[in-house]
Amino acid sequence: STKTEQFGLNFFTEMLGVAVTVFVIDRLIQNREEKRSIPQKLAAYEDVRLYTSRYISFWTSAYRESVPEEEPQTFEAFFSEHGMTKILNHLYMDSEPNVTPPIKWWDWILHNAKEFKDNGDKLLDRHSHNLDPIAFGYVHQLTESSFNNCLLMTPSIRQSDNTMKFPRVKILASYSIAPPKEDYDAILGLIKWCNEQHSFLKKHSSAIKKVSEYYKDKNRKMPPKCMIPKEILE
Repeated sequence: STKTEQFGLNFFTEMLGVAVTVFVIDRLIQNREEKRSIPQKLAAYEDVRLYTSRYISFWTSAYRESVPEEEPQTFEAFFSEHGMTKILNHLYMDSEPNVTPPIKWWDWILHNAKEFKDNGDKLLDRHSHNLDPIAFGYVHQLTESSFNNCLLMTPSIRQSDNTMKFPRVKILASYSIAPPKEDYDAILGLIKWCNEQHSFLKKHSSAIKKVSEYYKDKNRKMPPKCMIPKEILE
């Protein structure tokens, strides 16, 4: 009986030692693999950050140049039906955004819609094996968005209007649906994801940058130069 107990104790001790050894080795392998993946994670983060920041920059500038109301206080308020719908209802497509060389909003919106689609597809293809599935899903939502697809169709709608001599009011809402809730969830999700990844990755790179933050423009000129002219509304 004593021999049996001694054997059991020794066996338990040996198994515990093996388990600890396996655990330590497993952690070492995980740490090594994580360090190897850092360059890929940094590259994926930077591409997602640039994509997200460009999306933020384009739509916040569209709001500031067209909506004669106070800007929303937060990203959550801006990327919502309440915030984005105001752009659709006020942005006059025959006006010119603050870009160089001069261009009409017709062409500027089309140019950016193509970029959101093309750059998003390239991002997903480039980082298909190493991008966080959550971020992958958010970018995919924006690249395949019904809203963005409507923006890409504006030239066809204009051509049809000219052919049929249809007197459509030249604001963005006349040519596009509003973004679906999934788009708002996607861009807000990307902002959150970028902030979380920045907190994790900044210890591995001093050059890493944060995603664009939201600041209200306190020096906006009123009325905005790209809002629909009053004489057209009358």
